[in-house]
Amino acid sequence: MRYENEPCCGCGEPLHPAADDIVVCPDCGAPMHRGCWQLAGACPLRERHGPEFSWQPTIAPQEPEPPAPETEDSKAPEEPGVLICPTCGEHCPPGTETCPECGTQFNEFFRSMKAHYEQETRRREQMLRESFPTYNVHGRNVTMGDTLAGEQMEDIALQLRGSRHAITHYLEAFEGGRKLGWNWAAFFAGLFGPFWFFFRKLYKEALIFGALWLIAALAFLPAIERVVEPVLPAYNQLAESIASSDSKAMQEAQRQFYNAFRQSLRQHKLTVGLKTAQVLLLAIASGLLADPLLRRRVWANMERARAEVVTDGPDQSYGRHQLLIRLGGISFFAPVLWLWVYSYLPQVIVNVVEKILG
Repeated sequence: MRYENEPCCGCGEPLHPAADDIVVCPDCGAPMHRGCWQLAGACPLRERHGPEFSWQPTIAPQEPEPPAPETEDSKAPEEPGVLICPTCGEHCPPGTETCPECGTQFNEFFRSMKAHYEQETRRREQMLRESFPTYNVHGRNVTMGDTLAGEQMEDIALQLRGSRHAITHYLEAFEGGRKLGWNWAAFFAGLFGPFWFFFRKLYKEALIFGALWLIAALAFLPAIERVVEPVLPAYNQLAESIASSDSKAMQEAQRQFYNAFRQSLRQHKLTVGLKTAQVLLLAIASGLLADPLLRRRVWANMERARAEVVTDGPDQSYGRHQLLIRLGGISFFAPVLWLWVYSYLPQVIVNVVEKILG
């Protein structure tokens, strides 16, 4: 394969076309990693460009040989501070300005790469400091560089989008590590379904709670229809009076509607009580389990980030942060999808069962 094991003209490391993103200089044909090209801003051999110069491969194409088993005697000691020529890959002593093998002037090139790397590192650290202010967790000020329950603060906060109050609440719950907690947002959302779990991308937990909601809806659907059926005529009359803009008729329709509604509730106290208890139980379970489940998901995301982002170099923390942002955060689409499913699916299931049973 072309350029296989050729030294990168930027860092001197061997090129692997099957795995590396390789850039070729349009003027002389010198190959290098795209990252090295971006760091240098131009071809490192630009001083030698001319009508008579073009890059030539230094390694003849050959089939790769399987590596010999490594033994204690075969391990060569590493040379500290060795400089690698960006043109021919020659290992040069520290402080060398001209490659003794090909004559390349590379000392200034490596100094510029180091300066660019240090500038990029300072820029990213500044962005993190501005993005994550100080949070008060159980009376202790936690900043970007601190650890919380053994994990980096920024890795946790990256996944907890929301208000400062909400993030502080989650951080306090995470540090405590309790099996149960209390989350008011999850409780109030739980009165209407597993919206909070869908919103926080806890999809597996949301599907479990959603299944419980659907089962309860199917179980109570016939009883709820018996509660609503006596109220429908009064409701239709109220809608007609509103459309006619007749104030007297509207007041009379409202009175009849409220009377029919109260009478229906009195006649079906047991059904209404059981349905209310079911809603409260699921909402209380949501409030108690929300923080521990979110904590477990955040920790699992960080384990996944450590396993998947294994690239060495300045982009390691940046790649981990991008993955954590994608895995964490919030979702507005999932709660809307759940609302649509819960509004129509129970009635669809009942209609299908009625048709099957004849």
